[in-house]
Amino acid sequence: MGPANGLTTTHGKQPLFSFGLISDVQYADIPDGRSFLGVPRYYRHSILVLQRAVKAWNTNQRHKFAINFGDIVDGFCPKDQSFSTVKKVVDEFEMFKGPVYHLVGNHCLYNLQRSKLLPLFKIKSFEGHAYYDFSPVPEYRFVVLDGYDISAIGWPQDHPKTLEALKFLREKNPNEDKNSPTGLVGLERRFLMFNGAVGKEQMEWLNGVLQEATKLKQKVVICCHLSLDPDASSKEALLWNYDQVMGLIHRYNCVKLCISGHDHKGGYSMDSHGIHHRVLEAALECPPDTDAFGYADVYDDRISLHGTGRMQSKDMYFNPKADL
Repeated sequence: MGPANGLTTTHGKQPLFSFGLISDVQYADIPDGRSFLGVPRYYRHSILVLQRAVKAWNTNQRHKFAINFGDIVDGFCPKDQSFSTVKKVVDEFEMFKGPVYHLVGNHCLYNLQRSKLLPLFKIKSFEGHAYYDFSPVPEYRFVVLDGYDISAIGWPQDHPKTLEALKFLREKNPNEDKNSPTGLVGLERRFLMFNGAVGKEQMEWLNGVLQEATKLKQKVVICCHLSLDPDASSKEALLWNYDQVMGLIHRYNCVKLCISGHDHKGGYSMDSHGIHHRVLEAALECPPDTDAFGYADVYDDRISLHGTGRMQSKDMYFNPKADL
């Protein structure tokens, strides 16, 4: 069989492990619509993309786990159906014969407060936080960031994190509609209500995890619904404080790859420190009978993403100078 989506062959070497990935399913039992920019959205079809993804991951039988990169259901989902709709999509993920790790996205939080959402995602949470890490093999660690830690959505309206986010948006975005980037220039276009930031405690936690990973000589994959590199995504899809987060990450050599969703068209870059950034194409924007999901083969020297349908494949070799 030839290489999928233009991926080079793997020279017969077995990966250490592999895992499935999908992003922005944004399912809702409503007619098809369009994004703010006019891109078609297939709300009912997206759950079929997920079903085909789970079937493909199960057929492979090698995948250790799967990751959902956020936005499990759409903000237009009728609010009286939010809980049952999220549960319905989670149940589809549960058909995968292995652990599934969920990231929280803005559309998840339009539907459910964290107190209702996180138990459905089986995120063992301290005070509603949705950041955590796991190590599937001794050589690797996955770090899941909560990009809506400081956010105007998902926390109770009088919560300190909501108030901090609203104050921040008032300072950064003069528009009445805080989801409008009108008049915002360049990187300022990220200061929108559908984005968020990593807070101080999470930054301290991340620093501790990267310290420990360095000590253990682990390679790290960072997962965040929001993008962490302006060269990989639209400016409007970036984490508010992506620069602070990347400033911390760049103090270490252990991080090899950052994966995100949110920016539905997808994207890729390699930053100045040789870290790969991959934004995943959205399941929501697949016309009927097309797909966007994939799996990653993880090696010592690279991670190879094998995409299906609209998800592009990519061999991502690590910078040998940055090795531990």
